[in-house]
Amino acid sequence: MLTEQDFLKIEKQTVGIYQNLELQIIEEIATRIANFGYANTVVINDMKIAQEMGFLYQDIIRLVAEYNDTTVEEVNKIFYEAGEKSLKFDDKIYKEAGLQPLPLNQSENIKQIMDITINRTAGNLQNLCMTTANTSQIQFKNAIDMAYLEVSTGVKSYSQSILDALRKIAQQGVVIEYPSGTKRSIESAVRMNIITSVNQTCGQLQETRANELGWDLMEITAHGGARPEHANWQGKIVSLSGQKGYLSKDDIGYKTATGFKGVNCRHDWYPYYKGSARTYTQKELNKWKNEKVTYNGKKISIYDATQEQRKIERAIRQDKKELVAQQKLLTSDNKDINIEEVQAEIRNIKARQKEHNNTLNNLLDQTGFRKDYSRLVI
Repeated sequence: MLTEQDFLKIEKQTVGIYQNLELQIIEEIATRIANFGYANTVVINDMKIAQEMGFLYQDIIRLVAEYNDTTVEEVNKIFYEAGEKSLKFDDKIYKEAGLQPLPLNQSENIKQIMDITINRTAGNLQNLCMTTANTSQIQFKNAIDMAYLEVSTGVKSYSQSILDALRKIAQQGVVIEYPSGTKRSIESAVRMNIITSVNQTCGQLQETRANELGWDLMEITAHGGARPEHANWQGKIVSLSGQKGYLSKDDIGYKTATGFKGVNCRHDWYPYYKGSARTYTQKELNKWKNEKVTYNGKKISIYDATQEQRKIERAIRQDKKELVAQQKLLTSDNKDINIEEVQAEIRNIKARQKEHNNTLNNLLDQTGFRKDYSRLVI
């Protein structure tokens, strides 16, 4: 069984894999925009843009390759630690029931599941990161084209145009675009990919173990602040075979994006012996479902308060991205950039960053939540 603390640990391990990649890519784009130097040109130089786009692509590929060298090893470690922890808890229950589950490394079904999912997840991460090279080229060209248009038509000064271009790139971040058209920052995509894959894999391992031992009933974990739709089935008993009188896998949306073990789900399950004591009372489940906190004079659900915390954390990470992008202008060789304007912009970002940090601390004081440092790191 995986607990909330286990998921927090996985998040921290996840952050470590591509911890600085996004900032380094933003720096690469910012440096090339700052040094492009077209303030006094009359005709934009398409050949020079193409050349810079090529160099940018090569540099980002090199950065991604450096991170990918450790990806498989790190992902392997995360998955095996989670799988062993999850099955160790379950196996204790099975042994108390008189069953003899095979050790993790002796079950061919479990080994196969682990190998397939680890390789697939590591491959997904590498593919996600590789797409950033193409996205970054587009961001660079769009920024150059827009800045040239603004400067040549007199809409903005050269320095202001550059500041705005870098602000926009930092706000967009290093974006991953999925086939569906959905866009996520690379940090969000990596976190979601690993957390979801680990949880789904552990669920599959547990289900495989239960089937090996002829076990049918599983109890779902429960916690405060669950999504409203998840709060309806957390702490309940599920029948893997669909026995009447229990929830079915369909009832909890097992393996669907929004259901049990879905995207960013933090719920787990473990074997339940029919007739044994339940882990959670209905009174506890009702309390968690209806629990509220006071924030800015209003009573809101734990889930909504958590979402507000996530929103502020995203703003703080955004401030850090903008700061990194603008600071590259201070080291630029481009003499057309007004350093005083850049320094003023950096002061504005730092002031906004301080304000966002104060807002977060105020929310934590009012709600009693803890600061999640893993979500404040780029």
